[in-house]
Amino acid sequence: MRKRAAVVLVVGLLAGPAGCSGGDPSPPAAAPAATTAAPRPSPTPTPPPKPRPKPPAVNPLTGLRGVPARPVIAVKIDDTASGRPQIGLEAADVTYVEQVEGGATRLVAVFASRQPATVGPVRSVRNNDPELLAAYRRPALAYSGGAAGPVRRLHRSPVVDAGPGAQGGAYRRLTTRPAPYNLVVDTARLAGTVRGASRPVDVGFRWAGTDPRLDRARKVSRVEVVVGRTRIRFGWEAQGRRWLLLDANGRARRTTSGKAIATPNVVVPFSRARLDRTNVDVLGTPSVYTSTVGAGKLLVFRDGRVLTGTWQRRHVIYGTHYLDAGRRELTLRPGGAWVLLAATGAPVAYR
Repeated sequence: MRKRAAVVLVVGLLAGPAGCSGGDPSPPAAAPAATTAAPRPSPTPTPPPKPRPKPPAVNPLTGLRGVPARPVIAVKIDDTASGRPQIGLEAADVTYVEQVEGGATRLVAVFASRQPATVGPVRSVRNNDPELLAAYRRPALAYSGGAAGPVRRLHRSPVVDAGPGAQGGAYRRLTTRPAPYNLVVDTARLAGTVRGASRPVDVGFRWAGTDPRLDRARKVSRVEVVVGRTRIRFGWEAQGRRWLLLDANGRARRTTSGKAIATPNVVVPFSRARLDRTNVDVLGTPSVYTSTVGAGKLLVFRDGRVLTGTWQRRHVIYGTHYLDAGRRELTLRPGGAWVLLAATGAPVAYR
C-alpha cells in the first residue's frame, strides 16, 4: 500500500507543474513597428582632376621648345686660320673644340635645330670622335676622310658614317677656296638621305633660364682657355646675353654669313689628353686623344658669371653630368653651348 502511495505521489509531483500552467498565457511580444528608410540623396560625383598640362617638349641640345624631327648631324670643321671664316657654324646647337696634332684644334659641330645647306670646311675624323659622339646614340658624322685606324674605329662605333664615301651627293667643293679647305656639306640633304641616324637625345645638359647659384658666382667679362696650343677666347655681351667668340684682337669672329659666332654657355671640362701615335698626319705628327669618359674639374660660364664644379661620364654610351660641389646638376642657359675639351691643367684665365 505504501509502495502504491509513493508511486501516486511521484506521479502527482510530476504532474504538478503541468497543473500550475493553467491561466492566461503571456501575450506575445509586440512586433516592432515597420519603418521605411528615408531615401538617401545620391552623392554628387566628384569630377576627375584635370590633367596637369605637360611641360612643352624641349630640344635636349638647346633647352628650347620643340624637339627636331630630323636626325642629328655632326660635322668635323676646320679651326685654323686657313679654314676661316667657317661656313654655317652659327647654326650649330652644340660645338665641341678638340685638340688634334701640333696643338691645333678642330671643331665637332652638332646640327639638329637648323641644318644649313652649306657647312664647312669639312675635315677628317679622329680616334676620339666616336667616343665623344656615342652619347648622342647614333648621330651621323660628316667628315672628309681619315687615316685607316680612325675610320675603322668609326665603323665599329654606333656613330653613322656620313662621309663622302657613303653620302657623296651631299658634298661639294667650293671654287673660292684652296683644298683641303674647300669641302662643304649640305646637312639638310644629309639628314634626308642618311639611314639609321637618331634624333636628339639627352646627352647630359640641364637647362634653366635662371639658377640661384649665379647670385653667389663671380662676374666674368672675358674668358681665355688654351686647348692644345690654341687660345680660345670669349667675351660677354650683356645686351644679347651671350658669349661672343673673339679673335686675337678681341673682335667677334664671324662666319661667311657675317653673323657673329656666339653661344649662351661656355663649358670647360678638363680631362686627360694624350698623344695618339696610332693616328698621325702626313708629316708623321701624332694627333691627341682627349678622353671624354671619366671625371674631372669643370668651369661653366653663363649669364656673365662662372660656376665651378666637376664633370662625370661613366661609360661611352652615357651622357655627361655637370655637377656643383654638392653634386647637384649645374644648369645652362637655354640656347646651346660651346664645349672646350681642355687637357687637365691647361691654362685658363677669366676676369
